[in-house]
Amino acid sequence: MRNALGSIPLIGLAFLCSGFVSTNVRLDHWSYDAVDKLIGWGLIDSAMITTKPVSRLEMARHIAEAEEKAQKVGEKNEIILALLTRLKKEFKGELIALGVIDGEIIEGFIKPVEDPYIKYVFADKKPDLENQRGDVFDRQSNYRVGFASRAKFSDVAAFYLHPEYVDSSSDPDSNVELIEGYGKLAVGDVEIEVGKDSLWWGPGYQGSILMSHNAEPFKMVKVSNPRPLPLPWIFRLLGPFKAAWFLTELEKDRTISEAKLTGLRLNFKPHPAFEMGLSRVIMFGGSGMPSVDAWDYLKMWQPKREEEQTNQLAGLDVSVLLPLGDSMPAKSIKLYGDFAGEDEAGWLPSNWARLFGVQLNDILRTGRTDLRVEYADSHVPGEPDVFYTHSVFRSGYTYKDRIIGHHMGTDARDFLVRVTHYLTEDMILGVEFDREVRTPWSRPRQTTDRLGLDLTLFTQNSWQLRTGYRYEDSKNGPPDNHIFLLELIHDF
Repeated sequence: MRNALGSIPLIGLAFLCSGFVSTNVRLDHWSYDAVDKLIGWGLIDSAMITTKPVSRLEMARHIAEAEEKAQKVGEKNEIILALLTRLKKEFKGELIALGVIDGEIIEGFIKPVEDPYIKYVFADKKPDLENQRGDVFDRQSNYRVGFASRAKFSDVAAFYLHPEYVDSSSDPDSNVELIEGYGKLAVGDVEIEVGKDSLWWGPGYQGSILMSHNAEPFKMVKVSNPRPLPLPWIFRLLGPFKAAWFLTELEKDRTISEAKLTGLRLNFKPHPAFEMGLSRVIMFGGSGMPSVDAWDYLKMWQPKREEEQTNQLAGLDVSVLLPLGDSMPAKSIKLYGDFAGEDEAGWLPSNWARLFGVQLNDILRTGRTDLRVEYADSHVPGEPDVFYTHSVFRSGYTYKDRIIGHHMGTDARDFLVRVTHYLTEDMILGVEFDREVRTPWSRPRQTTDRLGLDLTLFTQNSWQLRTGYRYEDSKNGPPDNHIFLLELIHDF
Protein backbone atom coordinates (compact mmCIF):
# COMPACT_ATOMS: atom_id res chain seq x y z
CA MET A 1 0.00 0.00 0.00
CA ARG A 2 1.31 3.44 -0.78
CA ASN A 3 2.81 5.34 2.13
CA ALA A 4 0.99 8.50 1.04
CA LEU A 5 -2.32 6.82 1.86
CA GLY A 6 -1.21 5.17 5.06
CA SER A 7 -2.78 7.80 7.31
CA ILE A 8 -6.12 8.02 5.47
CA PRO A 9 -8.95 5.85 6.84
CA LEU A 10 -10.10 3.50 4.12
CA ILE A 11 -13.73 4.56 4.40
CA GLY A 12 -12.53 7.98 3.28
CA LEU A 13 -11.56 6.51 -0.07
CA ALA A 14 -15.27 6.45 -0.88
CA PHE A 15 -15.26 10.23 -0.97
CA LEU A 16 -11.88 10.64 -2.67
CA CYS A 17 -13.11 8.81 -5.75
CA SER A 18 -16.24 10.85 -6.39
CA GLY A 19 -17.25 10.57 -10.03
CA PHE A 20 -15.58 7.22 -10.64
CA VAL A 21 -17.74 4.55 -12.23
CA SER A 22 -17.41 0.80 -12.49
CA THR A 23 -19.58 -2.14 -13.47
CA ASN A 24 -21.26 -4.32 -10.88
CA VAL A 25 -20.05 -7.61 -9.46
CA ARG A 26 -22.61 -10.22 -10.55
CA LEU A 27 -24.54 -11.76 -7.67
CA ASP A 28 -23.14 -15.29 -8.05
CA HIS A 29 -19.50 -14.13 -7.97
CA TRP A 30 -17.22 -15.79 -5.41
CA SER A 31 -16.01 -12.45 -4.04
CA TYR A 32 -19.23 -11.84 -2.07
CA ASP A 33 -18.61 -14.90 0.10
CA ALA A 34 -14.93 -13.99 0.37
CA VAL A 35 -15.63 -10.45 1.57
CA ASP A 36 -18.31 -11.75 3.94
CA LYS A 37 -15.67 -14.02 5.49
CA LEU A 38 -13.31 -11.06 5.94
CA ILE A 39 -16.12 -9.10 7.60
CA GLY A 40 -16.73 -11.97 10.02
CA TRP A 41 -12.99 -12.12 10.69
CA GLY A 42 -13.11 -8.47 11.81
CA LEU A 43 -11.07 -6.98 8.97
CA ILE A 44 -13.80 -4.81 7.37
CA ASP A 45 -15.92 -2.36 9.38
CA SER A 46 -17.43 -0.18 6.66
CA ALA A 47 -18.93 -2.79 4.31
CA MET A 48 -22.61 -2.44 3.39
CA ILE A 49 -23.30 -5.48 1.22
CA THR A 50 -26.95 -6.06 2.09
CA THR A 51 -27.74 -3.86 -0.91
CA LYS A 52 -26.49 -5.77 -3.93
CA PRO A 53 -25.06 -5.83 -6.51
CA VAL A 54 -21.95 -4.03 -5.30
CA SER A 55 -19.81 -2.18 -7.83
CA ARG A 56 -16.30 -3.42 -8.55
CA LEU A 57 -14.86 -0.17 -7.20
CA GLU A 58 -16.78 -0.54 -3.95
CA MET A 59 -15.67 -4.16 -3.64
CA ALA A 60 -12.08 -2.99 -4.08
CA ARG A 61 -12.57 -0.47 -1.26
CA HIS A 62 -13.56 -3.33 1.06
CA ILE A 63 -10.47 -5.29 0.04
CA ALA A 64 -8.24 -2.28 0.65
CA GLU A 65 -9.68 -1.84 4.14
CA ALA A 66 -9.14 -5.52 4.91
CA GLU A 67 -5.57 -5.42 3.63
CA GLU A 68 -4.71 -2.36 5.70
CA LYS A 69 -6.17 -3.84 8.88
CA ALA A 70 -4.52 -7.22 8.27
CA GLN A 71 -1.14 -5.49 8.05
CA LYS A 72 -1.87 -3.45 11.16
CA VAL A 73 -2.73 -6.48 13.31
CA GLY A 74 -0.04 -8.70 11.75
CA GLU A 75 -2.50 -11.22 10.36
CA LYS A 76 -0.92 -14.66 9.96
CA ASN A 77 -3.82 -17.00 9.22
CA GLU A 78 -3.00 -18.70 5.90
CA ILE A 79 -6.64 -18.96 4.79
CA ILE A 80 -7.28 -15.23 5.30
CA LEU A 81 -4.02 -14.21 3.64
CA ALA A 82 -4.73 -16.45 0.64
CA LEU A 83 -8.22 -14.97 0.38
CA LEU A 84 -6.81 -11.44 0.34
CA THR A 85 -4.27 -12.40 -2.33
CA ARG A 86 -7.00 -13.85 -4.56
CA LEU A 87 -9.21 -10.77 -4.10
CA LYS A 88 -6.37 -8.36 -4.84
CA LYS A 89 -5.64 -10.21 -8.06
CA GLU A 90 -9.28 -10.14 -9.15
CA PHE A 91 -9.77 -6.41 -8.44
CA LYS A 92 -6.26 -5.18 -9.27
CA GLY A 93 -7.44 -2.53 -11.73
CA GLU A 94 -9.88 -1.03 -9.24
CA LEU A 95 -7.28 -1.06 -6.44
CA ILE A 96 -4.92 0.87 -8.72
CA ALA A 97 -7.72 3.36 -9.47
CA LEU A 98 -8.20 3.88 -5.72
CA GLY A 99 -4.50 4.54 -5.31
CA VAL A 100 -4.08 1.59 -2.96
CA ILE A 101 -1.48 -0.24 -5.06
CA ASP A 102 0.99 1.07 -7.61
CA GLY A 103 0.23 0.78 -11.29
CA GLU A 104 -0.89 2.68 -14.33
CA ILE A 105 -4.44 4.01 -14.05
CA ILE A 106 -6.38 3.18 -17.21
CA GLU A 107 -9.10 5.77 -17.72
CA GLY A 108 -10.77 3.87 -20.54
CA PHE A 109 -10.73 0.29 -21.75
CA ILE A 110 -12.70 -2.39 -23.56
CA LYS A 111 -12.42 -5.96 -22.29
CA PRO A 112 -14.32 -8.01 -24.87
CA VAL A 113 -14.05 -11.36 -23.04
CA GLU A 114 -13.91 -11.84 -19.29
CA ASP A 115 -14.43 -14.93 -17.16
CA PRO A 116 -15.60 -17.34 -19.89
CA TYR A 117 -17.35 -20.39 -18.47
CA ILE A 118 -19.07 -23.62 -19.31
CA LYS A 119 -21.73 -25.09 -17.01
CA TYR A 120 -23.35 -28.51 -17.06
CA VAL A 121 -26.43 -29.42 -15.01
CA PHE A 122 -27.94 -32.91 -14.98
CA ALA A 123 -31.21 -33.79 -13.25
CA ASP A 124 -33.26 -36.98 -13.12
CA LYS A 125 -36.47 -34.94 -13.21
CA LYS A 126 -37.12 -31.39 -14.35
CA PRO A 127 -35.57 -29.31 -11.52
CA ASP A 128 -36.77 -26.05 -10.03
CA LEU A 129 -33.52 -24.43 -8.90
CA GLU A 130 -33.74 -21.27 -6.83
CA ASN A 131 -31.69 -18.08 -7.18
CA GLN A 132 -30.49 -18.81 -10.71
CA ARG A 133 -31.56 -15.47 -12.26
CA GLY A 134 -34.72 -17.12 -13.57
CA ASP A 135 -32.87 -19.84 -15.49
CA VAL A 136 -35.12 -22.81 -16.32
CA PHE A 137 -33.48 -26.24 -16.58
CA ASP A 138 -34.89 -29.33 -18.29
CA ARG A 139 -34.60 -32.94 -17.18
CA GLN A 140 -31.35 -34.75 -17.97
CA SER A 141 -28.52 -32.71 -19.51
CA ASN A 142 -28.40 -28.90 -19.59
CA TYR A 143 -25.55 -26.86 -21.07
CA ARG A 144 -24.61 -23.22 -20.55
CA VAL A 145 -21.67 -21.42 -22.15
CA GLY A 146 -21.08 -17.73 -21.55
CA PHE A 147 -18.73 -14.88 -20.80
CA ALA A 148 -18.80 -11.24 -19.79
CA SER A 149 -17.66 -8.08 -21.57
CA ARG A 150 -16.78 -4.83 -19.82
CA ALA A 151 -15.89 -1.36 -20.99
CA LYS A 152 -15.21 1.99 -19.36
CA PHE A 153 -14.86 5.42 -20.92
CA SER A 154 -13.08 8.03 -18.85
CA ASP A 155 -14.40 7.93 -15.28
CA VAL A 156 -18.06 8.59 -16.04
CA ALA A 157 -19.41 5.80 -18.26
CA ALA A 158 -19.22 2.00 -18.08
CA PHE A 159 -20.89 -0.87 -19.93
CA TYR A 160 -21.44 -4.56 -19.21
CA LEU A 161 -22.69 -7.50 -21.27
CA HIS A 162 -23.23 -11.11 -20.24
CA PRO A 163 -24.46 -13.34 -23.10
CA GLU A 164 -25.02 -17.06 -22.65
CA TYR A 165 -25.60 -20.03 -24.98
CA VAL A 166 -28.42 -22.24 -23.66
CA ASP A 167 -29.02 -25.87 -24.69
CA SER A 168 -30.40 -29.10 -23.23
CA SER A 169 -30.71 -32.73 -24.28
CA SER A 170 -34.52 -32.79 -23.90
CA ASP A 171 -35.21 -29.60 -25.87
CA PRO A 172 -34.15 -29.47 -29.56
CA ASP A 173 -34.10 -25.66 -29.55
CA SER A 174 -30.94 -23.85 -28.47
CA ASN A 175 -30.46 -20.13 -28.29
CA VAL A 176 -28.26 -17.29 -27.08
CA GLU A 177 -29.68 -15.12 -24.31
CA LEU A 178 -28.56 -11.85 -22.79
CA ILE A 179 -28.42 -12.64 -19.07
CA GLU A 180 -27.34 -9.14 -18.02
CA GLY A 181 -26.48 -6.05 -20.00
CA TYR A 182 -26.47 -2.40 -18.99
CA GLY A 183 -24.78 0.95 -19.20
CA LYS A 184 -23.82 3.21 -16.29
CA LEU A 185 -23.29 6.95 -16.07
CA ALA A 186 -21.70 8.64 -13.03
CA VAL A 187 -23.01 12.06 -12.02
CA GLY A 188 -21.06 13.12 -8.95
CA ASP A 189 -21.69 10.51 -6.25
CA VAL A 190 -24.70 9.06 -8.08
CA GLU A 191 -24.81 6.35 -10.74
CA ILE A 192 -27.57 6.07 -13.32
CA GLU A 193 -27.91 2.56 -14.71
CA VAL A 194 -30.06 1.55 -17.69
CA GLY A 195 -30.37 -2.05 -18.83
CA LYS A 196 -30.83 -5.57 -17.51
CA ASP A 197 -29.48 -6.41 -14.07
CA SER A 198 -30.28 -8.29 -10.83
CA LEU A 199 -31.07 -6.90 -7.37
CA TRP A 200 -30.73 -8.37 -3.88
CA TRP A 201 -31.98 -6.44 -0.85
CA GLY A 202 -31.31 -7.89 2.59
CA PRO A 203 -28.84 -9.94 4.68
CA GLY A 204 -30.23 -13.40 3.86
CA TYR A 205 -28.12 -16.12 2.26
CA GLN A 206 -30.76 -18.48 0.87
CA GLY A 207 -33.24 -15.75 -0.03
CA SER A 208 -34.48 -12.25 0.64
CA ILE A 209 -38.08 -11.32 1.43
CA LEU A 210 -38.48 -8.48 -1.07
CA MET A 211 -35.73 -8.69 -3.68
CA SER A 212 -33.52 -11.58 -4.80
CA HIS A 213 -32.15 -13.07 -8.02
CA ASN A 214 -34.67 -15.91 -7.99
CA ALA A 215 -36.41 -14.27 -10.96
CA GLU A 216 -34.88 -13.10 -14.23
CA PRO A 217 -32.99 -9.78 -14.00
CA PHE A 218 -35.12 -6.70 -14.64
CA LYS A 219 -34.86 -4.41 -17.64
CA MET A 220 -34.85 -1.24 -15.62
CA VAL A 221 -33.70 2.25 -14.85
CA LYS A 222 -31.80 2.39 -11.58
CA VAL A 223 -30.35 5.31 -9.64
CA SER A 224 -28.04 4.67 -6.70
CA ASN A 225 -25.01 5.87 -4.79
CA PRO A 226 -22.65 2.89 -4.94
CA ARG A 227 -20.34 4.31 -2.29
CA PRO A 228 -21.57 5.03 1.26
CA LEU A 229 -22.14 8.73 1.89
CA PRO A 230 -22.63 10.71 5.11
CA LEU A 231 -25.97 12.31 5.87
CA PRO A 232 -26.15 16.00 6.82
CA TRP A 233 -27.11 17.60 10.14
CA ILE A 234 -28.44 15.39 12.94
CA PHE A 235 -29.03 12.55 10.47
CA ARG A 236 -25.26 12.01 10.55
CA LEU A 237 -25.97 9.82 13.58
CA LEU A 238 -27.39 7.24 11.17
CA GLY A 239 -23.88 6.81 9.78
CA PRO A 240 -22.98 6.28 6.12
CA PHE A 241 -25.93 5.47 3.88
CA LYS A 242 -26.60 3.91 0.50
CA ALA A 243 -29.77 4.32 -1.53
CA ALA A 244 -31.13 2.57 -4.61
CA TRP A 245 -34.25 3.35 -6.66
CA PHE A 246 -35.47 1.45 -9.73
CA LEU A 247 -38.34 1.36 -12.19
CA THR A 248 -39.12 -1.55 -14.51
CA GLU A 249 -41.93 -2.87 -16.69
CA LEU A 250 -42.98 -6.48 -16.14
CA GLU A 251 -43.81 -8.98 -18.87
CA LYS A 252 -46.87 -8.97 -21.14
CA ASP A 253 -48.00 -12.50 -20.28
CA ARG A 254 -49.58 -11.82 -16.87
CA THR A 255 -53.06 -10.92 -15.60
CA ILE A 256 -52.23 -7.19 -15.75
CA SER A 257 -50.09 -7.00 -18.86
CA GLU A 258 -46.96 -4.82 -18.65
CA ALA A 259 -47.55 -3.73 -15.06
CA LYS A 260 -44.84 -1.47 -13.66
CA LEU A 261 -42.71 -2.25 -10.62
CA THR A 262 -40.75 0.37 -8.72
CA GLY A 263 -38.73 0.18 -5.53
CA LEU A 264 -36.65 2.20 -3.12
CA ARG A 265 -34.09 1.00 -0.57
CA LEU A 266 -32.25 3.01 2.09
CA ASN A 267 -29.31 1.33 3.80
CA PHE A 268 -27.67 2.77 6.97
CA LYS A 269 -24.69 1.83 9.11
CA PRO A 270 -24.70 3.86 12.35
CA HIS A 271 -22.07 1.57 13.93
CA PRO A 272 -19.48 -0.83 12.44
CA ALA A 273 -21.34 -3.71 14.11
CA PHE A 274 -24.87 -2.68 13.11
CA GLU A 275 -26.53 -2.31 9.70
CA MET A 276 -30.14 -1.50 8.85
CA GLY A 277 -32.13 -1.38 5.62
CA LEU A 278 -35.55 0.04 4.73
CA SER A 279 -37.17 -1.19 1.52
CA ARG A 280 -40.41 -0.52 -0.34
CA VAL A 281 -41.76 -1.86 -3.64
CA ILE A 282 -44.90 -0.86 -5.53
CA MET A 283 -46.60 -2.61 -8.45
CA PHE A 284 -48.86 -0.31 -10.48
CA GLY A 285 -50.20 0.53 -13.92
CA GLY A 286 -50.39 -1.86 -16.83
CA SER A 287 -53.08 -2.82 -19.30
CA GLY A 288 -56.55 -1.72 -18.21
CA MET A 289 -55.28 0.10 -15.11
CA PRO A 290 -55.42 3.89 -14.50
CA SER A 291 -52.59 5.84 -16.08
CA VAL A 292 -50.03 7.27 -13.67
CA ASP A 293 -48.43 10.69 -14.16
CA ALA A 294 -45.51 12.09 -12.19
CA TRP A 295 -47.73 13.52 -9.43
CA ASP A 296 -49.64 10.24 -9.06
CA TYR A 297 -46.35 8.40 -8.84
CA LEU A 298 -45.14 10.60 -5.99
CA LYS A 299 -48.42 10.20 -4.11
CA MET A 300 -48.10 6.41 -4.24
CA TRP A 301 -45.19 6.60 -1.82
CA GLN A 302 -47.30 8.18 0.93
CA PRO A 303 -47.87 5.74 3.81
CA LYS A 304 -51.59 5.08 3.60
CA ARG A 305 -54.03 2.28 3.11
CA GLU A 306 -53.19 0.37 -0.04
CA GLU A 307 -55.54 1.08 -2.90
CA GLU A 308 -56.68 -1.57 -5.34
CA GLN A 309 -54.76 -0.09 -8.25
CA THR A 310 -51.39 -0.74 -6.51
CA ASN A 311 -49.70 -3.72 -4.89
CA GLN A 312 -47.35 -2.49 -2.19
CA LEU A 313 -44.91 -4.18 0.17
CA ALA A 314 -42.54 -2.60 2.67
CA GLY A 315 -39.81 -4.06 4.79
CA LEU A 316 -37.06 -3.64 7.36
CA ASP A 317 -33.89 -5.66 7.77
CA VAL A 318 -31.19 -5.50 10.44
CA SER A 319 -27.91 -7.29 11.07
CA VAL A 320 -25.58 -7.21 14.09
CA LEU A 321 -22.02 -8.56 14.12
CA LEU A 322 -20.64 -9.38 17.57
CA PRO A 323 -16.99 -10.36 18.14
CA LEU A 324 -16.53 -13.19 20.63
CA GLY A 325 -13.84 -13.62 23.25
CA ASP A 326 -10.83 -15.87 22.84
CA SER A 327 -12.42 -18.48 25.10
CA MET A 328 -15.43 -18.87 22.80
CA PRO A 329 -15.57 -21.58 20.09
CA ALA A 330 -16.13 -19.01 17.29
CA LYS A 331 -14.48 -15.73 16.33
CA SER A 332 -17.72 -13.78 15.84
CA ILE A 333 -21.46 -14.20 15.48
CA LYS A 334 -23.80 -12.36 13.13
CA LEU A 335 -27.51 -12.13 13.93
CA TYR A 336 -29.85 -10.85 11.25
CA GLY A 337 -33.50 -10.48 10.40
CA ASP A 338 -35.52 -9.49 7.34
CA PHE A 339 -39.20 -8.53 7.71
CA ALA A 340 -41.73 -7.31 5.15
CA GLY A 341 -45.48 -6.79 5.09
CA GLU A 342 -48.33 -5.78 2.84
CA ASP A 343 -48.63 -1.99 2.97
CA GLU A 344 -52.37 -1.93 3.61
CA ALA A 345 -53.04 -0.99 7.24
CA GLY A 346 -52.51 2.76 7.33
CA TRP A 347 -49.08 3.97 8.31
CA LEU A 348 -47.56 0.55 8.89
CA PRO A 349 -47.45 -2.70 6.88
CA SER A 350 -49.36 -5.75 8.08
CA ASN A 351 -49.44 -9.48 7.29
CA TRP A 352 -45.71 -9.92 7.77
CA ALA A 353 -43.28 -12.40 6.26
CA ARG A 354 -40.02 -12.86 8.13
CA LEU A 355 -36.52 -14.25 7.91
CA PHE A 356 -34.09 -14.88 10.78
CA GLY A 357 -30.47 -15.92 10.55
CA VAL A 358 -27.45 -16.78 12.70
CA GLN A 359 -23.95 -16.97 11.26
CA LEU A 360 -21.08 -18.33 13.37
CA ASN A 361 -17.80 -17.18 11.85
CA ASP A 362 -14.68 -19.30 12.25
CA ILE A 363 -15.99 -22.05 14.45
CA LEU A 364 -13.12 -24.10 15.95
CA ARG A 365 -10.84 -21.03 15.55
CA THR A 366 -8.82 -22.30 12.57
CA GLY A 367 -10.00 -19.80 9.95
CA ARG A 368 -11.47 -22.66 7.94
CA THR A 369 -15.07 -23.27 9.01
CA ASP A 370 -18.24 -21.15 9.13
CA LEU A 371 -21.78 -22.19 10.11
CA ARG A 372 -25.04 -20.56 9.08
CA VAL A 373 -28.62 -21.28 10.18
CA GLU A 374 -31.49 -19.46 8.47
CA TYR A 375 -35.28 -19.64 8.80
CA ALA A 376 -37.87 -17.90 6.60
CA ASP A 377 -41.68 -17.89 6.91
CA SER A 378 -44.28 -16.33 4.58
CA HIS A 379 -47.33 -17.88 6.27
CA VAL A 380 -49.72 -15.39 7.88
CA PRO A 381 -51.70 -17.20 10.62
CA GLY A 382 -55.43 -17.12 9.96
CA GLU A 383 -55.01 -15.52 6.53
CA PRO A 384 -53.78 -18.03 3.93
CA ASP A 385 -52.57 -16.97 0.50
CA VAL A 386 -51.84 -13.36 1.51
CA PHE A 387 -48.14 -12.72 1.08
CA TYR A 388 -46.80 -12.27 -2.49
CA THR A 389 -50.43 -12.26 -3.78
CA HIS A 390 -52.94 -9.55 -4.71
CA SER A 391 -56.64 -9.44 -5.59
CA VAL A 392 -56.12 -7.28 -8.70
CA PHE A 393 -52.54 -8.06 -9.74
CA ARG A 394 -53.38 -11.76 -9.64
CA SER A 395 -50.05 -12.89 -11.09
CA GLY A 396 -48.70 -11.84 -7.71
CA TYR A 397 -45.25 -10.65 -6.81
CA THR A 398 -43.62 -12.50 -9.69
CA TYR A 399 -41.68 -11.86 -12.86
CA LYS A 400 -41.99 -14.41 -15.64
CA ASP A 401 -43.67 -16.88 -13.27
CA ARG A 402 -40.95 -16.75 -10.60
CA ILE A 403 -41.16 -15.10 -7.19
CA ILE A 404 -39.17 -11.86 -7.09
CA GLY A 405 -38.47 -12.24 -3.36
CA HIS A 406 -37.78 -15.41 -1.41
CA HIS A 407 -38.01 -18.55 -3.56
CA MET A 408 -40.26 -20.36 -1.03
CA GLY A 409 -43.20 -18.28 -2.29
CA THR A 410 -46.60 -17.87 -0.64
CA ASP A 411 -47.62 -19.73 2.53
CA ALA A 412 -44.33 -21.52 3.02
CA ARG A 413 -41.50 -22.02 5.48
CA ASP A 414 -37.86 -22.62 4.71
CA PHE A 415 -35.11 -23.80 7.06
CA LEU A 416 -31.44 -23.90 6.05
CA VAL A 417 -28.29 -25.17 7.77
CA ARG A 418 -25.02 -24.69 5.89
CA VAL A 419 -21.40 -25.40 6.80
CA THR A 420 -18.59 -23.96 4.67
CA HIS A 421 -15.11 -25.41 5.21
CA TYR A 422 -11.76 -24.58 3.58
CA LEU A 423 -10.10 -27.93 2.97
CA THR A 424 -7.05 -26.02 1.74
CA GLU A 425 -6.36 -22.39 0.86
CA ASP A 426 -7.79 -23.02 -2.61
CA MET A 427 -10.42 -25.71 -2.02
CA ILE A 428 -13.77 -24.94 -0.36
CA LEU A 429 -16.35 -27.53 0.66
CA GLY A 430 -19.98 -26.68 1.35
CA VAL A 431 -22.52 -28.96 3.03
CA GLU A 432 -26.11 -27.87 3.48
CA PHE A 433 -29.56 -29.10 4.43
CA ASP A 434 -32.71 -27.22 3.46
CA ARG A 435 -36.31 -28.05 4.34
CA GLU A 436 -39.14 -26.24 2.56
CA VAL A 437 -42.74 -26.67 3.73
CA ARG A 438 -45.61 -25.34 1.64
CA THR A 439 -49.10 -24.58 3.03
CA PRO A 440 -48.02 -25.47 6.60
CA TRP A 441 -51.57 -24.86 7.87
CA SER A 442 -53.13 -27.61 5.74
CA ARG A 443 -52.98 -31.40 5.53
CA PRO A 444 -51.29 -33.05 3.81
CA ARG A 445 -48.30 -30.72 3.78
CA GLN A 446 -45.91 -30.55 0.87
CA THR A 447 -42.42 -30.95 2.30
CA THR A 448 -39.17 -30.98 0.34
CA ASP A 449 -35.87 -31.87 1.99
CA ARG A 450 -32.74 -30.92 0.07
CA LEU A 451 -29.28 -32.25 0.95
CA GLY A 452 -26.48 -30.58 -0.96
CA LEU A 453 -22.71 -30.85 -1.35
CA ASP A 454 -20.57 -28.41 -3.32
CA LEU A 455 -16.85 -28.09 -3.90
CA THR A 456 -15.00 -25.08 -5.33
CA LEU A 457 -11.37 -25.29 -6.44
CA PHE A 458 -9.19 -22.30 -7.41
CA THR A 459 -6.10 -23.25 -9.41
CA GLN A 460 -2.82 -21.36 -9.63
CA ASN A 461 -3.32 -20.70 -13.35
CA SER A 462 -6.60 -18.78 -12.90
CA TRP A 463 -9.10 -21.59 -13.38
CA GLN A 464 -12.08 -22.09 -11.11
CA LEU A 465 -13.84 -25.46 -10.88
CA ARG A 466 -17.22 -25.76 -9.19
CA THR A 467 -18.99 -29.06 -8.65
CA GLY A 468 -22.13 -29.89 -6.75
CA TYR A 469 -24.72 -32.54 -5.99
CA ARG A 470 -28.20 -32.14 -4.53
CA TYR A 471 -30.73 -34.77 -3.52
CA GLU A 472 -34.34 -33.65 -3.18
CA ASP A 473 -36.72 -35.80 -1.14
CA SER A 474 -40.29 -34.58 -1.56
CA LYS A 475 -43.45 -35.66 0.28
CA ASN A 476 -46.86 -34.88 -1.25
CA GLY A 477 -45.15 -32.99 -4.05
CA PRO A 478 -42.88 -33.54 -7.06
CA PRO A 479 -40.95 -36.84 -7.28
CA ASP A 480 -37.52 -37.18 -5.69
CA ASN A 481 -34.69 -35.76 -7.74
CA HIS A 482 -30.91 -36.05 -8.12
CA ILE A 483 -29.17 -32.95 -9.49
CA PHE A 484 -25.51 -32.63 -10.51
CA LEU A 485 -23.58 -29.46 -11.35
CA LEU A 486 -20.21 -28.94 -13.01
CA GLU A 487 -18.90 -25.49 -13.91
CA LEU A 488 -15.50 -24.42 -15.22
CA ILE A 489 -14.55 -20.73 -15.22
CA HIS A 490 -11.37 -19.08 -16.46
CA ASP A 491 -10.60 -15.93 -14.46
CA PHE A 492 -8.86 -13.30 -16.54
